[in-house]
Amino acid sequence: MTDILIADIGGSTTRLALADPGGRPDHIIRFQNDDIAGIEVAIEQYLAGRAARPRRAVLAAAGPVEGEEIVLTNRNWRFRRDTLAQRFGFSRVDVINDFQAVAWSLPKLRPEELLALGTATEPDTGPKIALGPGTGLGVSALVPNGKDWIAVATEAGHISFGPAHEDEVAILRSVGGGSLAVSAEMAVSGRGLERLYHAMNPDLPAQPARGVVAAAQAGDQSALAVIAMFVRLFGRFAGDIALAYRASGGVYIAGGIARRFGALFDSAVFRCAFEAHPPFETWLVGVPTFLVTYTEPGLLGCAAYAERGE
Repeated sequence: MTDILIADIGGSTTRLALADPGGRPDHIIRFQNDDIAGIEVAIEQYLAGRAARPRRAVLAAAGPVEGEEIVLTNRNWRFRRDTLAQRFGFSRVDVINDFQAVAWSLPKLRPEELLALGTATEPDTGPKIALGPGTGLGVSALVPNGKDWIAVATEAGHISFGPAHEDEVAILRSVGGGSLAVSAEMAVSGRGLERLYHAMNPDLPAQPARGVVAAAQAGDQSALAVIAMFVRLFGRFAGDIALAYRASGGVYIAGGIARRFGALFDSAVFRCAFEAHPPFETWLVGVPTFLVTYTEPGLLGCAAYAERGE
């Protein structure tokens, strides 16, 4: 079967690969978005020198997918499906939201590609949630539809988010630039981690997200406190979304930030905040949560989407 070009276009990194419909990504190449001018350049570089030209493309984009023109939320990039098709000879170009692609990957993930957070309860056949912090905060739902599934793209990362404990009030006010009008993404994302570090350490120099993680891994107490706050806020947000979709099929965490935390990701802190949603604590105790350890769920989801023939 002819290879399909698949791409996961994030705010910071773009990944390109080839795959047969329903197959696993192959020939994966990653581009740092700061080093290229746009997705057209990435595709051109990826295809350069390849004898076989894919006739179809399935692209996952970190932004709303509406109409011919796609605009990324956290990167000044835009592209058009019809322009890509004409330039690269694609007979068909499909574009889906990046976390919608992660949701499509969930049925394709192998047990060894998931790490249970807390008690490893068995998910049922209800809705599943894919969410995770990267440059932004992505959320999608995989909803059962008879014997099939429907992946629902959302902008839930931009919903309003507030404090639940006294020690969070001043922190979130700082994250919101002096206002408590804070979205979840403003705190629970790569940039959110940087804001939390500044809010909790106003007298220290600003740190990039990677610097905060590295400092915490080296045992810096200030950075460790920031990571703990991040995990707490993330757990509460994940519980919010689980309730919104009644996600008895489980919550699946992807995105580079959570995976980069490694041992710093305290599953007990996460689960405590996840379950602390009265009066539904008992129900949330039964909702399993997993960290997706497979590194390219977005690409896998693009291949799964291609298998559907939609």
